[in-house]
Amino acid sequence: MKKFFLIALTALWLFADSAVERAALLLDDATVRSHKRLIALLFEDDGRFRHGSGYDMVKIASVLKENGLLHLKLPRFETVELTFESGAGNPLFFMKAVDEVLRSLGMASFMSRHARLDGNGFIWRVAFRTDAVPDPVLMAKRFAKRGAEVVDMQRLEGGQWRYRIDMSRARIEAVLVHAGDIRKIVRPVRPVWVDVSKIKNLTIQELPGSHWYADVVVYDKMLRILSIKQNDTRTRYVRLRLPSDAAYVKIGDRFTLENLRSGVKLSARGER
Repeated sequence: MKKFFLIALTALWLFADSAVERAALLLDDATVRSHKRLIALLFEDDGRFRHGSGYDMVKIASVLKENGLLHLKLPRFETVELTFESGAGNPLFFMKAVDEVLRSLGMASFMSRHARLDGNGFIWRVAFRTDAVPDPVLMAKRFAKRGAEVVDMQRLEGGQWRYRIDMSRARIEAVLVHAGDIRKIVRPVRPVWVDVSKIKNLTIQELPGSHWYADVVVYDKMLRILSIKQNDTRTRYVRLRLPSDAAYVKIGDRFTLENLRSGVKLSARGER
């Protein structure tokens, strides 16, 4: 029965051809029945919600939220599933961006339920226990801060939502450095990501009080690994001559980030 419901709902989503119908796909049945006249009034100007050949689902969700129709509170703690889809691209880059957004919304303890890469792109489904579905409007804004765009969203059964993300202009959250910059990263609780797209050389030095065992990875813009530097002995500093396609450097510790309890100093040289 559940499978039939999801198939029917997906079919409705594919053929919904008005802003009113699209809005209904973000609401529970009870809300649609109780407020159908208000929904019709809010989305009467169909063209206002058009975006290219489709609809601006973030704008539709925003209007529903502003008018108190987007009910996200759940009756009890339960498992919520979010499915994220993206077209062609690097799955690791996509997963990194989704992870950053979820963490920024306070959902650091999610579980990966399903991941699939095929000719249509990449799908990643995650789950977590909560008493409220994450705000889709706020989630879209967090993706937008990283250069990604939520191009479609759909409410499925219960606490299940599906998002389609355009990652063509996306970037990950990282410390941006320019030539001549000297930056201190104090007491990192996660590996430090540095945007090195503007520089040719980077020196990483442990701050007094740290006892660093270097774990440094250089990536291109799609998070393909270009080089790795790992030390099993204490590392005072690492000097990197960056390749022309280097975009990010991830700084961690070979064993535990506790070894970087005081942090590191970054020195950037050579304008690119």
